[in-house]
Amino acid sequence: MSERKYRITTSCPQCGCSGTSHLSEKELKKRYGDVPNIELECHECMMVMEADVEEGGGKEK
Repeated sequence: MSERKYRITTSCPQCGCSGTSHLSEKELKKRYGDVPNIELECHECMMVMEADVEEGGGKEK
């Protein structure tokens, strides 16, 4: 049985930068807890934004 993978994508509405992370379910819960919505801070302009979390974001082995 393989562990679920999630893809977290962000796009800052203020400065336009974006990013994508691939995390396992365990890593996701350790970093952000059991919250359904994840808020991240833009590293360029420091604006707080909500991230999109999609299941199945990792590569299958």
